[in-house]
Amino acid sequence: MNNIQRMDKKSIIKILLTGRLTKSQRKDIADLDFVNTEIKKQWDESGNRMVDMAIKEQIWKKVKAKSIHKKQNKNFVEQKWYFIAASVTLLLAVGGLWLSSQGDKSGKEFIEITAQESQVHVLPDSTKVWMESGSSIRYAKVFNQNRKVWLKGNSLFEVYKHEKSTFQVYINKAFIEVKGTCFLVKQSNAEKNEITLFHGKIEFNVESTGKKTVMKPMQKMVYNPTNAQTEIRNIIHVNWKDGKFHFKDVPLQQLIKTINQIYDTNIVLDKMINHESAFTGIIRYDEPLEDVISKICFSLNLTQEKQKNHIMIKNE
Repeated sequence: MNNIQRMDKKSIIKILLTGRLTKSQRKDIADLDFVNTEIKKQWDESGNRMVDMAIKEQIWKKVKAKSIHKKQNKNFVEQKWYFIAASVTLLLAVGGLWLSSQGDKSGKEFIEITAQESQVHVLPDSTKVWMESGSSIRYAKVFNQNRKVWLKGNSLFEVYKHEKSTFQVYINKAFIEVKGTCFLVKQSNAEKNEITLFHGKIEFNVESTGKKTVMKPMQKMVYNPTNAQTEIRNIIHVNWKDGKFHFKDVPLQQLIKTINQIYDTNIVLDKMINHESAFTGIIRYDEPLEDVISKICFSLNLTQEKQKNHIMIKNE
């Protein structure tokens, strides 16, 4: 019996959270019965709810059979995909494992997910949460009866619409109530939280004052938790799909205005460049501003210059 097999569940959770597992340790943990149960649970709760459960079960059995066959052949190179997938799923399952180990200490059961890197997490109701590194979400284990999520950090929500069932996201001293929609929450600045609505409809609620604001598509709410002040701003239309902003033949001037709004920055175009140059490309929801500017400059043969209060884009 190896060391992993001798460890209790709590110790395994701790070693998972360190992020320092060797390939051999990942393999040993992936082979544990209770871990396989958690992975199977994640499989059952993920994906499109319209998929026939019999077909889904057949796919699961094929995946398991294939991985077992590879383990029997001792071909660790071919197993790599399985270990990586298992490691990612294990991290997502940590909240569930921790919950089960603490079940006798709390009357309410919650699952908590912390993103060690940018990732998409699918909630039990099929809502997708595009989480930035360092962000975390917490929600009830019986989620479909209580669609409430507590968010720390920055994440984008694609909320699955359920008739007669609202969805609420709680941030610092406020919450957002939705039906079915897509919106981005940024809490990088403690005094300047930003909620950007791409499509659908949401209601922003300030807990201390009771103020409610209904937001429309392509609007941004700027909220200061310290004094409960709110401000609505209109933004330029941008297409969003699968964790990315999509731009097609967008004039440079319009593109820069959109980037300034999304990143709350100040990029200025030099007078000598063509402001109508068309940009076509994709920007990830978590892409650093510096990489975005470099991508734009590379595509349009431009260069950037960092100045005191802004970034200047000009000809090479």
